[in-house]
Amino acid sequence: MGENEMAWEGAIEKLLRDAGISLLVPQSHYKSVSNYVNNNPLKGADGRGIKLTYLEADLQNNTRVIKELDQDSIAYKVEIKPDTDFYDWLVAYIQRSFGDYICTDVKGLQHVPFGITQQGLTKSGRIRHIKDDRKRIDDRRNYVLGWSNAEKIKTLDSSVNKLEEKIQELKFQQGAIETKEKKNQEQKQLLGFVLYVKDFFRIDWRYHVKKIYDLEQERNELLNNNDILAQLQRYKSEVDLQIVYTKEKAVIEKIGGLKNTIQNQQEQKRNAGQQKEQLAAHLRDKWYPLIEGKLAEKNITLKNVENRQEEFRKQFQGENGELKRLRGRQMGFHSSIERKMREIKEHSRAEYNEIAESIDARSEYIKKFEQLVSEDLKRHEERFKDELNKNVINSIAVFDSQLQKHETDIKQKIRTINRHLSEIVYNAAQDTYITILMDSTTNKEVRFFREELKKCYIHSFSSNNELYTEEKYEQVKRILDRFASMDNIDRDWTATVTDVREWFEFNASERYRSDHSEKEFYEGSGGKSGGQKEKLAYTILASALAYQFGLQFGESKSRSFRFVVIDEAFGRGSDESTRYGLELFKKLNLQLLIVTPLQKIHVIEGHVNSFHFVSNREGNNSQVSNFTKEEYETERNRHNGVFQNEEKS
Repeated sequence: MGENEMAWEGAIEKLLRDAGISLLVPQSHYKSVSNYVNNNPLKGADGRGIKLTYLEADLQNNTRVIKELDQDSIAYKVEIKPDTDFYDWLVAYIQRSFGDYICTDVKGLQHVPFGITQQGLTKSGRIRHIKDDRKRIDDRRNYVLGWSNAEKIKTLDSSVNKLEEKIQELKFQQGAIETKEKKNQEQKQLLGFVLYVKDFFRIDWRYHVKKIYDLEQERNELLNNNDILAQLQRYKSEVDLQIVYTKEKAVIEKIGGLKNTIQNQQEQKRNAGQQKEQLAAHLRDKWYPLIEGKLAEKNITLKNVENRQEEFRKQFQGENGELKRLRGRQMGFHSSIERKMREIKEHSRAEYNEIAESIDARSEYIKKFEQLVSEDLKRHEERFKDELNKNVINSIAVFDSQLQKHETDIKQKIRTINRHLSEIVYNAAQDTYITILMDSTTNKEVRFFREELKKCYIHSFSSNNELYTEEKYEQVKRILDRFASMDNIDRDWTATVTDVREWFEFNASERYRSDHSEKEFYEGSGGKSGGQKEKLAYTILASALAYQFGLQFGESKSRSFRFVVIDEAFGRGSDESTRYGLELFKKLNLQLLIVTPLQKIHVIEGHVNSFHFVSNREGNNSQVSNFTKEEYETERNRHNGVFQNEEKS
């Protein structure tokens, strides 16, 4: 990893950790290693089982990845030690397995399917995000990558020293705690003796002396008096008095509780009455009958009235309550009315231009409607239009309408082509697509012509009965005279203003598929590399072919006509852009005839079924040799073998 990429070290360590601790096994040793690993339990130095991951490294076939990688790919931030037999294989493995991961920030992460931030947040597969903070991202003790482990050993030694210092400190603290614990145990034993005596009377000698005296007196009384029944009767009377006192106390407490309950309920009743009196009479007349109807089948008591109140509130004001449903219907009617207002304004702009498209303006629309009905303006308007749309003005209007139809057709075609373009993945690493932008031209001649053309009939629906005036005649005459002129400047002007394609300026925009935000703007492909221009041209060509033939990307083959001939195809383009174009044509299942020089045959040969080799040795007559794909491969291998033997000799 370069010095300027060290900020990504912690994040890349986490992503490549599993690969970094994997054993690389050359293909020549693969069978013996697999047999040993399969047939023997793997154990560490402590005798416990261990996990082993090993990768089969085919050092003889380490073809580099041919797909295009982003400049911020992880593959470009990892430096591999050159003096190793696994160098080429590791380069290909890193590009193939981790090349799609883009080093970016959290904002750019939403625009790539695979990416990683410096803080270790990893995105894979568009929806899966992982951030593992169980170990610090900057803790070098956990690092496994690098050409030398000197820094890790130094870090571990420093960590060991700190742990030993911590152990000594903890041992000192442990000794102090043990000493204090022993002292506390002695105090606990002494306190146990003291706390054993929980009542003072246990150590109150006077209480015990009196108790002894009372018991002796009771013994003497029992011994000297035989009237035991009288003594028991006195005891019974005392117990009865205690029972009566206890019952009276419980009843008094219960009465006090009931009084509090009655007082609270009376307070609630007064509050409810006040709320009822504050409510307007027309609201009571409107809503009370509805509420009583809702509560007709409800058994309401003093105990459940609060629960019924909450239940009633949820029924009308809750998430799925009746109030929310009514408001939803109200908003639906609101939107429907305003949509009708927009339709009316679109139909009669002049009449309704100053009236807002708002529900608050409904009285204005009703007033207009009543005026139409009372004055029967619809019938007069139709008669007026019928008289007006005649002769020259009608022809000019038809001509302008036809130009507008061409304009609409072009817009529709561009929309259709853009729909096909949205299905083509333009940049697989960042998941982008191309869309064609169509803006009105800045050509003043075109804009002036369209304005003058409309002036010939813009008052068609006005109150001016003298429509075909001298002024209108001059307006129409100026346009027709330029159309009929044979001057080059007028002929060029006619060709420009009547060619509806000249009414627009076309550019291209590359956008992210995730949120449709713009990644790059292409203005006539200006300032772009040759590969970018070719790739953009192939993308737009593929969508145009899909529109022309009415095809859908990825649809199964059919008997529909889809034959395309491309002359001088891919002659100057890069191999990558050529493959990109061929894959697009393959998705459309096109019947493709490619006319191309031989320098691109190694790229094209995997995408065709037959070959027609054209030669002209003497420059007079061309000869065509036809080959199937199998015959071509046989002939190519034979020629390659001849050239290799000549080089060896």
